[in-house]
Amino acid sequence: MLLIRWIQILLVLITAATLTGCVTIHQMVTPFDETEFARFSGDGTSTIQGQAFLKTRGGEVRYAAGNTVILLPDTSYTRELRQAVSRGEQVANKDPRCDSYVKKTTADGFGNFEFKNIPAGEYYIECPIFWEVPSQYGLQTTGGVVGKEIKALPNQAVKLMLTE
Repeated sequence: MLLIRWIQILLVLITAATLTGCVTIHQMVTPFDETEFARFSGDGTSTIQGQAFLKTRGGEVRYAAGNTVILLPDTSYTRELRQAVSRGEQVANKDPRCDSYVKKTTADGFGNFEFKNIPAGEYYIECPIFWEVPSQYGLQTTGGVVGKEIKALPNQAVKLMLTE
């Protein structure tokens, strides 16, 4: 009876270790430098316009209709943050001040989006595009997150296609 109890405890510990091992926690190393972000505050004279979409294997276009498009300043802090997120890691100590520099908009029915009056500079822009397809196990989610590094120049409009 004691042996069975020890086996049960061991199984619970192994299961807990396995489950907690699935999530990797990232501790930010790069400090949040307010001076590096300062050039991205306030209004500017640049515009970024585009269309976000993905194509299926069959060539069908899936637009980012109604999805959020995110514009993130390109700084040493946000580069580390993006790398951690792209690896699927959870960031434990993200500085909340970063959020005030992130701009968001919603794509229209054809995936078109626009950011007006932004400061000139280098940015990373991304948008999730997911949809469901039937499979032998029911509906399966497919798609992905499209992203691109861009440079907004003063008094100019950048036009881009946000796709793979």
